[in-house]
Amino acid sequence: MANKSFSLFIFGGTGDLAKKKLFPSLSRLYSKGYLQGLDKVYSLARSKREDWEQVVCQLDRGLGKLCNFIPFDVKEWKYYSELEKLISQLKGQELIFFLSISPYLYEDTIRNLGRLLRNHPNPRKIVIEKPFGFDLKSAKKLNDLLHRYFIEEEIYRIDHFLGKDTVQNIFSLRFSNTIFEGIWNRNFIDHVQILALESVNVEGRGEFYNKVGAIRDMLQNHMLQMLAFTAMEPPAYFSEKFIRDEKVKVLRSTRIEKLKKGQYEGYLEDVGTQYSNTETFVCAKVMVENFRWYGVPFYLMTGKALKKKLTQVTVVFKEIPQSFVRLLDCKPHQNRITFQMAPQSKLTITFELRPPTGGFIACPVETSMEYTFPSEFEEAYEVLLLDVIEGDQSLFIRSDEIEALWEVVQTYLDTEDKPFIYPRGIEVPEQAVDFLQEDGIFWYLQ
Repeated sequence: MANKSFSLFIFGGTGDLAKKKLFPSLSRLYSKGYLQGLDKVYSLARSKREDWEQVVCQLDRGLGKLCNFIPFDVKEWKYYSELEKLISQLKGQELIFFLSISPYLYEDTIRNLGRLLRNHPNPRKIVIEKPFGFDLKSAKKLNDLLHRYFIEEEIYRIDHFLGKDTVQNIFSLRFSNTIFEGIWNRNFIDHVQILALESVNVEGRGEFYNKVGAIRDMLQNHMLQMLAFTAMEPPAYFSEKFIRDEKVKVLRSTRIEKLKKGQYEGYLEDVGTQYSNTETFVCAKVMVENFRWYGVPFYLMTGKALKKKLTQVTVVFKEIPQSFVRLLDCKPHQNRITFQMAPQSKLTITFELRPPTGGFIACPVETSMEYTFPSEFEEAYEVLLLDVIEGDQSLFIRSDEIEALWEVVQTYLDTEDKPFIYPRGIEVPEQAVDFLQEDGIFWYLQ
């Protein structure tokens, strides 16, 4: 897709993310002809070469020929000295560095990369996975370190949820259709529900997850990102700067009104500890205190070891006036628009229609219209990798945005509240059901 010459350096190039997401995405992009201008892909890792060979043997044959393995320890300067010799041969090429490593290694890697690149004029980009920091203070520190060596236009803070077609179609549905943007406010919308439910447990990430928990792992990034896309104002121009400006404005107006934490049965055994207050489940009532959304609650829920995987945003519209309810002698369901990201990528609009009874006035029947989003790409990382190559930062997180995200959740980090315990495989913990029933509503689990 790009005609410029570039090389990609994947730090942690034999880790789970690289094996399961990055290299398969690159392979599909290459086979479709999207990676014009790609010179080489360098996989840098402490693993043995045999581990790398297991990765490369599954790639598109053409891409495989462009891949190279470099034994590498991101904490040791001697490895960067060797890398510098390689980079000095890549004159004029754009260098893309993807940090697919533990977040605890970000600072060492950024600092060493910055030193290495100081004397090289090559255009460069750096891609950083979540979590970006572990609280507001550490996120600011990491931003300051990045800005010491890179300008903001070179920094790509990634959130793979934003590469999903359905998330982007929230934006498209609103701003491309007058009938929807006109009712996208507190005059018509009763509340919004944002869900990211998982059937899996911590799956081998126990040691890391126990230091992070659901607030840092999901609520601070994925969930609030979906809220920002749903609640943002129309940007002045459809360009990355103005889109990200509007997201930041929403987040600056956002506060958590109440929050409840849970932990699934057997979590302690999964992470190998006798005691932990780390939450694997969280539900929150969030308010966006601006003119468009004042008084409209956003309910966010995420958790592990539940009955099924379900990721979606449901916009619930207000009930019809009581005078019409009395005329019908029944209470119609509230209209809803649901943007589902998983297990399917689809849009569902739910509304009421008169049944074929022959009578003029009859209790309406809930009716749904579905549209499944077709996509040229199998994986969100394909979209995001292309955006990095093309230099489009619209779906990436700016420094002020990452700090605004942490500000929203900061009060609830590291609190000593003991989480409630819920059974594995349950659809929704009863405590989460009660959480909404206090406001007279229930979760939509479409």
